Amino acid sequence: MKYAPQEDNRKYDEEARNLIRPLGFEKQYELYDIVLKKQKWSNSPTRDLELVAVAKAIKNTRGIDQHRLSRIKNGFKSSMAATANPRDGFTKPAKKKA
Repeated sequence: MKYAPQEDNRKYDEEARNLIRPLGFEKQYELYDIVLKKQKWSNSPTRDLELVAVAKAIKNTRGIDQHRLSRIKNGFKSSMAATANPRDGFTKPAKKKA
């Protein structure tokens, strides 16, 4: 076993709320993206608890856009949607110039 079990008295939810309290919504969205990326890595059990607490605190923040959080979590459904430009929907061909 890589990590020895030990008694843990930390209040992860409270620490996470105090961490995100001074942040604005844009910074919270960035932090949520970072947390989701870090959760995919191999972490210690305490680190995993910290990351889960931060993600939960951001989700439960009043005024946060849940659709944007789900978009950050799930990403675009296709590479075409991820790399789209406004001009891609323009179907009228360009006319030849003299």
